[in-house]
Order: sequence, then structure tokens, then C-alpha cells
Amino acid sequence: MPKLIAMRTLAWPLGLLSVWMVISWLLADRQIVINTSPSVVPGIYLRVNEWPAVGRIVDFRIPARAWPYIRQRTGHTGRNWYILKPVAAGPGDKVNTLGRWLYINGRKIAPIYTHDEKGRLLPHWRADCVLGPHEYFVYSNRIWNSFDSRYYGPIKRCQIATVRIPLATW
Repeated sequence: MPKLIAMRTLAWPLGLLSVWMVISWLLADRQIVINTSPSVVPGIYLRVNEWPAVGRIVDFRIPARAWPYIRQRTGHTGRNWYILKPVAAGPGDKVNTLGRWLYINGRKIAPIYTHDEKGRLLPHWRADCVLGPHEYFVYSNRIWNSFDSRYYGPIKRCQIATVRIPLATW
């Protein structure tokens, strides 16, 4: 009987320790992230060992050319913040943002806004180019005001932290 009581006494702390270890592993090195931004379906996203490609969701640090706008919008530089976006164009794709519309491979994709919903001036990356071997253009069509490559340009492969897949969304 005393042995059974001792095992029950240890079971609860050991169970909690096991749960804590699993959660720590998942959060360590950003194995999972929680997305609350509406530009990608809100939810929990799992890190996968895949190469970025059109249609995949990637996360990356906010590019330096976007910092002034982020500072104006939030009061922070955003240097240590990550953005989660789908890849809309990759190496070899033609991207044009010279006018008022985004074109990818000659297809009219989305307008390029000059101001955000609060009237703040948005940056505008202007180019008509073919993306290089390690360049990706991220764009989200879920919301009209997605802050994406239309405003800060393509991101390089070395800027991409991970490729993500949804684990649970809401």
C-alpha cells in the first residue's frame, strides 16, 4: 500500500514535468508559432523542413526598409518581430510594382495602396524585375491592407527563418 501511494504522489509531478518538457521543446527554437495577424489564417503554425516556394507560408524578420513605417505605426522598430506571409512569387518570376497595381508574371494581382487605414503614408517598393535565384515576393490576399512585399520588396532566402504549415486554425 505505501508503494502505491508513493507512485501516485510521483505521478502528478512527473506528468506535469513531461507536459512542460514537450511545451518547452515546441516553443524552443520556434518549433511552433501562434499567428494572430489576419493576413494569414490565425492559428498555430508548425515549423517544417521545406524550402520556400510559391504557395507556402514563410516567416521572416521585418525587413530593414520597413522599419520606419513600423516605428510610425507602432512606436517600435520591429527589428525582432517576425511576419508570417504566403509566398506569391519566387525565383524566375516577373514582378511589377511600378504602377498602382501588383503584377506577377503579367497577371494583375492586387492594388498597391499609398496610405494605410489610418491615413499614414505607406512605403512603396517600385520595380519591374525578374526575381533572382534566392528572392521571394510575399503577398496575402486575405485582407486588403496586408503589409507585404508590395511595400518593402522581395525578401531573400537568407531572411526567411522557416516554412510553416497550419497545425490548428480558428
